[in-house]
Amino acid sequence: MAKSDEYVNVRIGKMTYRLSSGGDLQRTYDIAATADAMMGQVTKLHPHLNQVSQAVLALVNSIGLMEDFHLKIKEAYQERDFARMQQEELKAELNRLREQFWELKKDVLYYQNLCDIYEKKLAERGIEEDSSVKQERRIRRVQPGDYQLTIEDAITGDEPKDIEGDD
Repeated sequence: MAKSDEYVNVRIGKMTYRLSSGGDLQRTYDIAATADAMMGQVTKLHPHLNQVSQAVLALVNSIGLMEDFHLKIKEAYQERDFARMQQEELKAELNRLREQFWELKKDVLYYQNLCDIYEKKLAERGIEEDSSVKQERRIRRVQPGDYQLTIEDAITGDEPKDIEGDD
């Protein structure tokens, strides 16, 4: 007998038992309280059974609960593994998108720099664009609603017209 074994007296059902705690008294009390509650539940549901049959039925119920918990734990581990796999895939996708972002940013900076160089060359040659031409490039030729048909147009039969511009 080891020194760490301590014994506790617990009541389960209608009997008192002396159990070895294995060093953890509170755990032993908790297990005994659960067993007593299960015995009480079986006794309420089946009062006509003798105490041994009630104990067997309580044992079967506890094994059923234990198997349910094992299945839940197994499902939780599977979900955890699936989540980890998805996390790794998402990290890889994030890294790929970051790489793509930096490549695009590098291209944008390259083309901005190229535009600046050409604008400087054009300025040096004295072929500077007219400010109205620059403004014209920025304005949309077709405004929203230009091709919309109003109720009045529908009644009179008029078709929407193109914007009259400098083509």
